[in-house]
Amino acid sequence: MAVAAAPLHYSGSWCPPHNLTGKSGGVVCLGVRRYDGGVSAPLSRRGASSTRHLTASPLDIGGGSGSTASSAHYGLRLGSNISARASSAAVSVSDDARKLESIAELHAELPFSREVWSTFMDVYWQKLPVVIRGAIAGFSNPIEADELAGLACEPDFQPRIIKKGEGSSDWALELGPFSEDELKNLPSTGTWCLLVNDLEKHIPEIAEVLDLFDQFPRWRVADVQASVSTNGGSVGAHSDQFDVFLLQADGCKRWSISDSPVYAPDNDDAFFPDIDVRVLKEFQPQFCSLLKPGDILYLPPKVAHHGVAEDCDTVCTTYSIGLLAPSHQELVLSYAQASIDEHADKDRWSDPWLKPQDNVGTISSEAVTQAAEIIKRSMPRNEADIARWFGCHVTAGDGLDGPDIVPGDNSLFLGDQEFLSKWTEEGSLLRRADIRFAVVQDVSDGSLEGCLFFAGGKAWALKSDQGIALAHHIANYVETLAEDFVERTDVAEYEMDSESKALLLELFNSGFIYF
Repeated sequence: MAVAAAPLHYSGSWCPPHNLTGKSGGVVCLGVRRYDGGVSAPLSRRGASSTRHLTASPLDIGGGSGSTASSAHYGLRLGSNISARASSAAVSVSDDARKLESIAELHAELPFSREVWSTFMDVYWQKLPVVIRGAIAGFSNPIEADELAGLACEPDFQPRIIKKGEGSSDWALELGPFSEDELKNLPSTGTWCLLVNDLEKHIPEIAEVLDLFDQFPRWRVADVQASVSTNGGSVGAHSDQFDVFLLQADGCKRWSISDSPVYAPDNDDAFFPDIDVRVLKEFQPQFCSLLKPGDILYLPPKVAHHGVAEDCDTVCTTYSIGLLAPSHQELVLSYAQASIDEHADKDRWSDPWLKPQDNVGTISSEAVTQAAEIIKRSMPRNEADIARWFGCHVTAGDGLDGPDIVPGDNSLFLGDQEFLSKWTEEGSLLRRADIRFAVVQDVSDGSLEGCLFFAGGKAWALKSDQGIALAHHIANYVETLAEDFVERTDVAEYEMDSESKALLLELFNSGFIYF
């Protein structure tokens, strides 16, 4: 299936920058659209009236008509003569690297059938890197480079710029958000790379790209990051602790990789010390492939990789779909903290069994036994206890500012009938894009009754048939239709399972779902 997302549009008019020439003039032009807070419906932060999708005007970068647009809209010119010469600081790919054997390839088009996904999981997942050629046939980048530059002016996207200097260890990290002037003054040569994160939480079209990876549980997806650079741009050779899919969107990028344990991310000796960017000192790749738009490179954890923009008429854009890989230490600490929060600070050590002791330096066996009992009481009794903590852990931490940023009229806490009436009138409820939802139906030891539903780090236990069905639906689908769950009585009131109604009301009043 080809994914050709509709062009992104913005309200307002385009302000053409001064002295811009078209592509034929050899000048790289990148317009900057200042993000105005209402990118996708779930994240409109200016109230219900300002909800707007990214949809609109073509870019006129050839000079000409001015505009009366808001001052929050900018144009940007990045350097000149990019096709003519490159800075000595720009990253280049050696001829030896180009002669390396190509990365293994899988020729398949997303969305994969279950059979192809099974093959991918069995052969490649967390085992071998692979290039998926033509993964998204006819791919059309849903975000123009100038729009990405506009997002870099906003803190919600955690923007960063990585810059390469003249020396091999001369790398620098600059944290955004960035001003128009900072972006405008970036050189046209490949000495920088702009990074923006959390795109799937803000841009509906990027969330749709994530749907192509629906064989992975959504709680495993960290975020979608975009990297933008000119020819020779790179973030340096490095390795990560997590799986990643690298989707080429604009231009081309040459990827060199190695699975040598020498380049493992926890081997500090392999990286340049005392610099802001984690870059390998001496990277000797084993395989090398050039990715074109619509191609995807899958990399298992700890595979070292180095991507360099190449053969780009204007800019190179790559989307990185990273999957969460929490460390065992993080999980243990999280559970310990959850146990502490549950037991609070109400219980204290007591030892009414204490006897006179001759040796003051001795810890008695009774004291050790009591300490052991305290620890045991804080440990999970069964897998249902683990499921409750784990679901809260993996869905927590993604919300932004609470219910006040949700579009629609969530300003009032509604009663049962008011809520059902409003839902029926509107027709559907939508999930907030920056909140993770999940459900647990089964555990191996059979200790779970009903199901556990999670949203934004909170848990709900559900036992009714409709409650369980509703939990599964919300965890898996963006939209919930009233007609699927609400019945109207003869007295013009609306009926719904009490457990389901309580869940929806709490989700709505918490700002996790909206009309």
